[in-house]
Amino acid sequence: MKQEKRSLDARQVTLVVLGFGIGGGILTLPSLAAKVFGASGWLIVLVLGLFYTGGAWIAGRLAEKFPEETIIEYSPRLLGKYLGLLFNLIFITSFLLVIPIEIRILQELVNISLLPDAPIWFVSGSFLLAIAYGASRQIDQIAQVNELLIEIAIIVGLFVVLLAMQHFEPLHLLPFFSKDLIHPDKVNELVGMAFSFASFPVISMVVPYLRNPRQTTPAVVKGNIFITLVYTIFTLIVLGVFGYQETTKLSWVALELAKSINIEAVILERLDLVLIVSWISALYTTALLAGFVVSASVKRMFKLKKHAYVIWALVPLVYYLSTIFTNYFVWTRWSVYVAALFVVISVFFYPLLYLLSSRKGNGHA
Repeated sequence: MKQEKRSLDARQVTLVVLGFGIGGGILTLPSLAAKVFGASGWLIVLVLGLFYTGGAWIAGRLAEKFPEETIIEYSPRLLGKYLGLLFNLIFITSFLLVIPIEIRILQELVNISLLPDAPIWFVSGSFLLAIAYGASRQIDQIAQVNELLIEIAIIVGLFVVLLAMQHFEPLHLLPFFSKDLIHPDKVNELVGMAFSFASFPVISMVVPYLRNPRQTTPAVVKGNIFITLVYTIFTLIVLGVFGYQETTKLSWVALELAKSINIEAVILERLDLVLIVSWISALYTTALLAGFVVSASVKRMFKLKKHAYVIWALVPLVYYLSTIFTNYFVWTRWSVYVAALFVVISVFFYPLLYLLSSRKGNGHA
């Protein structure tokens, strides 16, 4: 396969990691953390983030060993033909399933606050077509769109969090690390939380486009550290505002946080609407990058000419999958399954691939 045009800088790659990682998951993360660790839920978020930052370092180092290839191409050489094929299928499937979940989250947000009577086919279909069109572009164009949209979402999100400090009560963060409030047996919640930090695998598909491949590891580590800080601060503020007991009962924590803010300004009277409109950008970047990863992976597996053909061919399948997630409880259950796939990729396959690359000396950086 011909060498790709290196059009991305390190900052864009960092924002790609952010664009895929900060999506719909943040809307439910604090409630999951509160169910597992009670008032100290922010602490488990911080620990998980630091743990996955180590995984990001491994992914970056692995990608630097193969600067001209993606993980789809070198994994069969390292793992063997059949295990490599299995890994590629898991890798593609996990990213593919992210798209209908993000579509379903958007659908519910729109029906909750923006367009209560909007038909499902219209909202989901329009969003899916926008995703397919965006993902069919070249990576430099995708990176530029992601750069703009994710910055808007993060700025608005942090603005809401800062304003919510008016209701922050430090006593809500007590008791700290109480044994009675810690429930490590809640596996589904732990897996769901881990998924929020498993954005670094996207680096394995964009390193051939990075101008200086030696910047891969710093770029992906910075992205994961920023995600950890955003999630930790957000969870800390939510717990401080609502308390852990109330947080466990909230489905859309971010919306409730925005509604709790009092501002004497007509234009910001419904701050939850401002948050939803801006957060559509974050949902879009996650689905957009997932679509690119899936189509680029299939293209490289079967040595196709253009990845655009793949993403448009997958539109009917993705739309059908989005219709299966009929409500909040269904898509949250499926999100745990998708999270489990990402955990397997991040915790098992990436360290294994890194060890094999070191032993076999297959890197050619």
